[in-house]
Amino acid sequence: MDKYLNIDDIAESLKIKKSTVLQWVRDGKFPPPMNSDDRVPIWSLVVIEDWIGQQQFTNEMMHNQDVDF
Repeated sequence: MDKYLNIDDIAESLKIKKSTVLQWVRDGKFPPPMNSDDRVPIWSLVVIEDWIGQQQFTNEMMHNQDVDF
């Protein structure tokens, strides 16, 4: 069964404000939420883990001077 996170979970985990999460969503920098049955925005844990992994990969690529293209 999939696990889901609410905005409080995400903000706490990333150590950012909820308003930052929402701004990132508006700016296309963060995955958009899904709407649950009670109309509360939620995010799939798998989607968030993938996004975090992509951010870490991008950061490593930007700071790795040994990368040849």
